[in-house]
Formats: sequence, structure tokens, C-alpha cells
Amino acid sequence: MKLTVRRPALAATESAPGPVAAPTSAAAATDRAFLRIGAVAGITGILVQVLMEGLHPSRAAPNDSAAAFLEYAASTRWTYVHIGQFLGTLLVVLCLLALARPLSRQPGYPGGLATVGAVTAALAATVFAVQMAVDGVALRQAVDTWVAAAPGPAKTSAFQVAEGVRALEKGLSGFFHLANGLTLVALGLSLALGLAYPRWLGWTAVASGSAFLVGGVITARTGFSPEAGRWLTPALVLLVVFLVGASVPMWRGRGTA
Repeated sequence: MKLTVRRPALAATESAPGPVAAPTSAAAATDRAFLRIGAVAGITGILVQVLMEGLHPSRAAPNDSAAAFLEYAASTRWTYVHIGQFLGTLLVVLCLLALARPLSRQPGYPGGLATVGAVTAALAATVFAVQMAVDGVALRQAVDTWVAAAPGPAKTSAFQVAEGVRALEKGLSGFFHLANGLTLVALGLSLALGLAYPRWLGWTAVASGSAFLVGGVITARTGFSPEAGRWLTPALVLLVVFLVGASVPMWRGRGTA
């Protein structure tokens, strides 16, 4: 006679483990934390930029190099102001990246546009870092050399070197505005086409980004001209409205799972 031993059936939880919800919860918690960090970073970045703008010498017309250089040479806080401007812009970019992270998980074009916005935001921060190094360090040294040079060929050559550095700064500024504009248009369309945030925020970002794109092209062609300022000033105002408007839903974790 053959003895058959029957083993008890395994419980459902032992034989077929169900899906683990922890990773999803962890991702949502990280999104919420990053959104709060981004909200604080965005508002702080605006305040830092306003402060640095007040400390930046700005009486001379920026396209009048000789007058501007003399004003810059007299400033005792030139390099510190540009370090502050870099930090302020970096905080704003962190805000945009925090916003883009959960938006990139949306299906279809809204998610794809948010990913594009994250890439161009990183590019904008990189270009601006180079611009501040050129403006805050390289230009200041070239200007100091020009001011200290004896009248004659040496002074003329020193001025030409400073003008070359200034031209590099203008080119970087133009491309920073272009990258910034692309970021705001991409993120704005992601918001406007998605359902996570009020759509007016998205269209505000699109309007700001479009103005930055036009201002960037004009800056690349004409430098720091009044024509460029006519586009960049409203672009900055709309950017502030967008960042302040987005900070409240970001703090509340809007758009996270």
C-alpha cells in the first residue's frame, strides 16, 4: 500500500505575492518633498535676484562700454553681486526642475514636454553659470587692466580686450534667454495641456517664454539694447507671476500620486 502525504496548500500571500506599493508611495513622497523644496527655492531665487539687481551698478547705458566699464571698475562688490545672481538663478532652475519631475510622468505630450523642459532648464543653468564667470570675473579683470593702463597703445589694447570679453558676455546672455524661453514654453505647454495645475499658469509660462525667445534673439544681435529690454522686461514680470502662482500648488504637492 502506497502512503501519500498531502502537503497543505500555501497561503495566497506565500504562493503569489501581490504587488508591492512601497516604491510608488516612495516616489510620491519624494515628489512632494522636491515640490516643496522647489517652491521655497523659486520664491527665494526671486528675492535674491531682486536684491542683486539693486546692488548691481546700472547707471551707465550697458551698450556704452567705456562708461559702463568705468562704473564697473568703481564697484567694490562686482564679483559678489554676480555670484549672488548665479545662486538666485540656480534656485529658480531648481524650482522648474522640481515642477517638471511629476509633470514628466503624465501620459502623452504633456509628459514629453515636461521632460524637454527639464533638459533645457539644466542647459539654461549651465549657460548662465558661464555667463556669470565671464561677467563677474573675466570682465572685471579686463576692465581693471584697462583702467590701470597708461594712456597710449597699451590702454587701447586693454580696452579692445575688455570689449572682446563684453561681446562674449552678450552672446552668452542671448543664448541664456533662448534656453530659458524654451524651458518656459515647454513646461507651460505641459501645464496647459495637462490636468495637474491651473491652465492659466501654463499659458503665463508660455507667454513669458515666448518673450524670452524674442529678447534672446535681439540680445544676440544688438547686445544689451533698449530693443531687447522691451521684450525681456515683460518676460521677467510674467516669470515672477508664474513662479509665485505655481509655488502654492507646489507646496501642497499638486500633481503627485
